[in-house]
Formats: sequence, C-alpha cells, structure tokens
Amino acid sequence: MSELPKDQEPQPAECECEPEEIDSLNKGLVSGRSASIRFSRERKAGGAANQERMDAANQSLADALRITYRFLQIGMVVLLLLFVFSGFQKINEGERGISIFLGKPSRTQLEPGAHLTWPYPIGELIRVGGGAVEVPLARDFMPNSPNARSGDEAILEMPIDQFSGQGRLNPVRDNSLITADLNIAHTQWTVNYHRSNHLRFVKHILPEQERMVIVIAARRGVVQTMAETTIDDLLKKSAESIAAKVRVIAQQTLDDLESGITIDRVVLVRKTPPLFLLDRFASVQSAAQNAGKAREDALLKRDQSLNTVAGRAAPVLISMIEAYERDIELGETAKASAMLKKIDTVLAGGEVDYQGQETLALVSGEISEILNEARAKSSSRVSQAIADLELFKAKQAQFEANPTLMIARDWSLAMNEFLNKDFVSTMYLPEGVDAELLINHDPDIERERDRIRKRKEALAGMIQRREDLNKDQFKSQRGIKPEDEP
Repeated sequence: MSELPKDQEPQPAECECEPEEIDSLNKGLVSGRSASIRFSRERKAGGAANQERMDAANQSLADALRITYRFLQIGMVVLLLLFVFSGFQKINEGERGISIFLGKPSRTQLEPGAHLTWPYPIGELIRVGGGAVEVPLARDFMPNSPNARSGDEAILEMPIDQFSGQGRLNPVRDNSLITADLNIAHTQWTVNYHRSNHLRFVKHILPEQERMVIVIAARRGVVQTMAETTIDDLLKKSAESIAAKVRVIAQQTLDDLESGITIDRVVLVRKTPPLFLLDRFASVQSAAQNAGKAREDALLKRDQSLNTVAGRAAPVLISMIEAYERDIELGETAKASAMLKKIDTVLAGGEVDYQGQETLALVSGEISEILNEARAKSSSRVSQAIADLELFKAKQAQFEANPTLMIARDWSLAMNEFLNKDFVSTMYLPEGVDAELLINHDPDIERERDRIRKRKEALAGMIQRREDLNKDQFKSQRGIKPEDEP
C-alpha cells in the first residue's frame, strides 16, 4: 500500500470537550496509530463557528425528519381513506345485497347499484342472485338413453323412441316412478324458482348445494304426487293440475329448510307409461278418445234434438215432466195435477213459479208447430160443428115449412152427388123397352180406381207413421228417476 505525502496526511481534528471527557477519550486511543481526533483541554476561538455549523446540520436533520413525518402522516391518512372507501361496492343488475357488520347482517335486500358498507374485516357485502332460475329434471325418472352424456336440455327435447324400451328396467341405469295403482310411469319436469328471502338463503344454503337442494325437493314432490295418482289420471288429467301438487309439496320442503327459495312454476314436460307398453296404452287412449268423441256427439245431437223440439223451454219441460211422473208414481195426485197445470202454462208460453223462482220458458220448435196445428184443428172442428148446427137448424126450418119440397131437393142433390162418383157408370135406355143387361166392369176404370185407392192408402200410411214418430219423440221415461241420475 502506498503512503500519502506528509503534506497530504490527514491532520488530527481538534475537539472542544470538557476535561473529564478528554481524559476518557484519550485512554481509549489505540497505541501505534495516529489519532484522527485530538481532544484539547483548551478552548479556541473557532469553537463558536463549529457550534454554528452543528446547529445548522441539526436544523437540517430536524427539518428532514419533520417533512418525513408529515409525509408519513399524509400516507396514513390516504391509507385510512382508501380503507374506508374500499367499502364502496357495486351490486349488479339481477342481484340483491346483504350488508354484514361485525359478523351480523345490518341491511338486507339492497337494490342494484353502489353501496357504502364497512370494509373487510369489519364488514362485508354479500351478493345474491335475484333472477329466476330453471332446473330441469330430465333424467331423474326416465329410462336409460344412449345419449346419456348429453345435456339436460337435449334430453328434454329427445324423441321418446330414443330411450331404452326393453321389457325389463334395470334399477342401476333406468329410473321410473310407481303410481297409486302400482303401475310404472316415466316423467320429465322443469322447475323455475327465485331466491325470495336472501338472508335465509345465505344463512342456510351453500351456493354449491343450491341446485342439489332444489332437485331433492322437486324429486320428493314428484314421488309423493305420483304415489297418489293412478296411471290413468296421470295420462288423462291436465298436466297443470298434477304439476301444481308437485309444486306445493316441493315448496313445503324448501320452507321447512328455511331456504329462502320460492318455486314459481313446475312444468310437466313429458309423461309416458312404460315404453314397452306404449303401443297398448296408445290404443286404449285412442279408444277412450273415440268413445269420448262419440259421447260428445251424442250429447250434442241430444241438445240439438231438444232444441229442435222445444227450443229454450226443453230443460224446464223435461224437469217438470219428470217431476210430474214422479208424483204419479208416488200417488200424489194433487201435486201431479198442479204440476200438469204448470206444464200446460209453460206450453202456452206463460210464466210459472217453479223451484222457488219465476220461470218464463219460451216454447219453440216442433212443439210450437204441434200446438199451433192442434189449435188450428180445434178451431176448424169448432167452426165445422157450428156450421153443421146452423145447417141443421136451417133444414129443420125448411122441413117445418114444406117437407115435400125439402125431401125432393135433398134427394135430388144426393142422387146427383152419387152419379158423379167415379165408380158409377150411367146408361140411357129407350123408354118403354125392356132390356136385359149383362154388366161387366170396365178394366181400365177398375185399374184407375185401384191405383187411386192405393195412392190414398200409401199417403195415409205415411202421414200416420209421421204422426206416430212425432208422438214417440215426446214420450218421456216411465217410472221414478233418481235425483242423482244424470
């Protein structure tokens, strides 16, 4: 190592100290080394300048520390503000929020938007979805499918013939339901729900278990409902009525769990009997539908016939006639007579008191025609009887005045009417000549007479059959009819 020139060697510094301090410092110097600081007991005049320099350095250090402290204070305030404003959190559309303070909920059902809450770990903002959610039950009660790995939506839309239709169901891979009459059925469902009570939902339901809870509740509702429903009711009844029962049971299950979930709708997407019996059930349903259609056609034809016969008065007349016949069978003559008068009043278009209320049944249709024809015949017969009576009185007066003249005139009129018959043949013979006549009927005249006779008989028979048919339509059932009989 090179040594510095003597003129460049560092000179020991002098320090103004107290005598006791100088002694203690000098004792600590290492021998054999030049002192970098030399303590002198004598005070020099330069001490004042050194003191001023030390005061300036101390002042600079104090200013630096003061600035640093101010920056530290500002930083702490900024950190505190950032900590406080970190409680500003946003709730998205379709969500609801729950504000937590010291582990307890302070505010619930927070609407979408920005909200100020206590920052973590003092507080927390929990977001819960508030929209509707759909959960399909596509495989839970259906037999195995070759496309088992497809999604639930694809399974719901899959044709029924793509499911396994073997004669036996394997419980390991095939699912099914048992109905009330111990038959097997298959169904597919969808469940729509929303989180109605978000606080209960957060307390009792884990997000990863939410779907499983809905599925289990829906399964319980389906199994219990099917256990109370026969296979015929399942296939024939409205899907909405069956789904409503499932919804009630599933909702009760969720309420017992205090899940805070409300089921909006349960939809029965598909219902089917065992697939290997599908053709037989289809034939039975087809026969039942045809029978139902025939029954509806018969009822429609009955209503049309009743309307054609009696119009709007048909229901009232039928009820009154049944009551009349019941009174006759029971021997209640007075009640039967009163009811018969009411029937006549209704047929005449009047108003009667029946079953506690005033009834005005306007009769129309064939009954009206029959009644009008009967009135016309009655009026005609009365008029004819009156005319016959007047003629008899007139002839009686003529007979009393001149019997010979009246008899001659009536005999002449009768003879003239007789001779005008189509079966009478008139022959003129010379006066005073005896003649022997061999009379044989004219075959042309006989054939014409026979044709006319047969035509009249056929027309009379047709009219009689029509009258008998019309009368049969108005015949009511005999005997007592039970009240509950349709």
